[in-house]
Formats: sequence, structure tokens, C-alpha cells
Amino acid sequence: MTPKQFENDHGQSWQRLEGMIEQVEKGKPVPNVDEMPTLFRQVCHDLSLAQHRMFGRVIVERLNALAISGFRVLERRSSGGWERLWQMMMQDFPRAVRAESRLFWFCSAVFWLPFLAFVIITPFDPQWTMSMLGTEGMMSMEGMYGEGTDPREFMREEYGSDFGMFAFYIWNNVSINLRTFAGGLLGGVGSLVILLFNGASIGAATAYVNHACNPQTFYCFVVGHGAPELLGIVISGTAGMRLGLSFVKPGAYDRKTALVLGGRKAMTLITGAALMTAFAAILEGFWSATPMAPWIKYTFGACMWAATICYLVFCGRERHEA
Repeated sequence: MTPKQFENDHGQSWQRLEGMIEQVEKGKPVPNVDEMPTLFRQVCHDLSLAQHRMFGRVIVERLNALAISGFRVLERRSSGGWERLWQMMMQDFPRAVRAESRLFWFCSAVFWLPFLAFVIITPFDPQWTMSMLGTEGMMSMEGMYGEGTDPREFMREEYGSDFGMFAFYIWNNVSINLRTFAGGLLGGVGSLVILLFNGASIGAATAYVNHACNPQTFYCFVVGHGAPELLGIVISGTAGMRLGLSFVKPGAYDRKTALVLGGRKAMTLITGAALMTAFAAILEGFWSATPMAPWIKYTFGACMWAATICYLVFCGRERHEA
């Protein structure tokens, strides 16, 4: 093989890596950025081959410079610490959610439709809701949100302190996210089943409170942390579906490669979702049960929903991003 043939055969992948590095250094989003490590390894292999076969100084210097630039970019992207976490939450995560917008809306429908179904049906036929909650669930709802009850006192009696409530919430809520994500290993079906069940359970609880308890006590408690918690569950399902679809529909890749690439995208989604839910647990443990006027709780809740939606829609967005 001549140096010219070698360059013709591999030049396209070199140009792709050069373009990606240029976009990263300019701080712009890079399409198919998950391919960068593969292209970098190929360039390193090509550099070794070019040196071994003595393909000339021009090709060797180009590949050497490309390998150095690629290493610097990948090392910077893989570095840890708070700066990397901040970049992930403020740029990578909301971009990943928008990149999976179709899956996000599909998972939203799977979660919210059973939720709304219970809320709508219960005034006409409460038996469905009662069957879904069971005796223990109904007693728990009445203990927290019945007439004359105080959710704060109920939870303090159960867990001892605000910090105990926070610890329970963060364990319970994040574990729901992780189970929803792990269900994606079953071709995405597990994630859908868990989303469906959680939507039905939360919808049944909401419907039962409207039917037999004090709705204002309930909504004052949940409105402040509802946005990051519920959207975190939906995004966890999106992450699980991305993982499952990578295996079921690998596209141009073999299943192993597709699963690795899909897993990287899914990890960004589930990490962000878990942090959203952890933030919701902080609100739930230290803010939601604090006695305040209902209008303050509702205003704060409305601001949280608006802020969470704006965060997912606009954060990390470049001017040219569609």
C-alpha cells in the first residue's frame, strides 16, 4: 500500500475526528460525540502503522498532532470533580434529554395517562382506586392528609426528624429511578412496566385524597417538590428505554457496540435524573412539610415547575441548536 492509498482509505475518519476536536474546543455541541474515543483509537493505530511502514513525514506529523489533540480533549472530557459534574448537569444532561425527545414524550404518556385515568375515573367509580391502594395505602393517605392531620407530624412520628424524612425520601425516590432504569435491560419493557405502575400508583393516591381526604393539605405538601421528582421518574424511564432499544435495534452497529454507545447516553440521563430526584428529596424533607400559607406553597410550586421545564428546554442550548 502506498502512502496515498493509505491516506485515501483512512482520511475520512481523520477529518471526522479533526472536526469533532474543533467543535469541542469551540464549546459547541458535537453530533455523535460518543464516536470520538473509537476514532481516537483508530488514529493511534494509523499513526503506529504509518511510522512502521515509513509513509512519510507529512502523514506521520498530521497523525501525531491529531493523536495529541484527541488525547487532550478526551482527557479533559473524562476528568472528574465538581467542574465536570456542573458541566454534566448544566449542559450534557439537558442536551441529552432534548436529544431523546421522542422517547421522553413516549415515556411521559406511559406515566401520565394512567395517572390521569385514576384521577378522572375515581369520582365516578372509586373502587378502582381503593383496589390499587389497598387498605394499608388508604390508611396511610388518611393519616397524612385526612381532615385535621398534619403531614409533618405524621412523617416525624414515622422517621423522627426532618433529616430522617430526607434520608428516607432520597433512598426511596432514587431507588425508584434506578429500578426504572434497570428495567431497560429487558429490552425496555421493564422500564415501561415500572413507569406505568408508578403513574397508576401516584394517580390513585392523588385521586383518593381528592375523594376521601383534605386535598389542600396534600397539594400544599407535594406541589413544591413534584416537578423534579415526577420528571425525574419519566427521564429515568427514558434512560431505560434508550438502553433497551440500543440492544433491540442496534442499527448499523453490532449489538455489543450499540449497547456500549447507548449505555453512555443512558448514563448521562439516569445520572441527571437521580440528581433531580435527590434535589426533590431535599425539598420534600426540609421544605414541603414546613407550615406556610397555601398561596406561598402554590407560588413556590408553580415557580419550581416553570424553572424545571425551562432548565430542560433551554439549559446548555446553543444559538443554532434546533
